[in-house]
Amino acid sequence: MGKIDPLRAAELSEEITEEVGQLMDYNLPPGIFCKSFAIQTDAAFKLKYKGLGASVTNP
Repeated sequence: MGKIDPLRAAELSEEITEEVGQLMDYNLPPGIFCKSFAIQTDAAFKLKYKGLGASVTNP
């Protein structure tokens, strides 16, 4: 996809995180939930946007 504008990057992130969020188990303990969410979000980006080079980071 090459270099993309920050607004487009935010839109892609929102789309992926909403999809992953709908599938999450909200009964998991916070640390496990966050780690699982990050792993699943990273996998979803790689699957949906092959070659984008996106990565999931924790602040």
